[in-house]
Amino acid sequence: MTSYERWSLVASFGALLVSVVAFGAVLWQLVMLSRATTLDHDRRRKQATVEYLAATMDRRKELRDEGIPDERDAAAVSALIGRMDAGDRTATRLVYAYLTIYNHLGVGARSDAFDLRVIDQAWGGSVIAIWEGYRPWIERQRLARGEPRLYEDLEHLAALMTPRRVTAPPEGRSVPLQR
Repeated sequence: MTSYERWSLVASFGALLVSVVAFGAVLWQLVMLSRATTLDHDRRRKQATVEYLAATMDRRKELRDEGIPDERDAAAVSALIGRMDAGDRTATRLVYAYLTIYNHLGVGARSDAFDLRVIDQAWGGSVIAIWEGYRPWIERQRLARGEPRLYEDLEHLAALMTPRRVTAPPEGRSVPLQR
């Protein structure tokens, strides 16, 4: 093998090594870009969730002021449903507006525009209570209207929320809250 051939072989291997290193650097940059994109998407989803929750707080308060009871007050929710069943249009309008806020929250969560953990942390208990309280009426409306998907995103969202009920501890011992 001549000296020229040796140097050509060394140069070829050198070029191959530079190409492999450059390819590795490009791969590493792509991995880092993918991670950054995922983190940014997650941050934006959380931000959008918090913005929706904040934007609807005033509307929720208005609806409460107009007659929507606390979702955990089963007797008051039943009374409101009774008013709707009796034909009270104001009560019906209020409930539709109230449930729509939560159904839209469910749509956002189901489509990955909103973050489930943020929803669960902020309003999880309310979502569960709303579904449990209004479920009989919603199911009757689904049948009466022939709309089996009425408030289905609210139902789906409630199923994904974490119940945080604390039961009475045995023998007077305290029960730590779970997170």
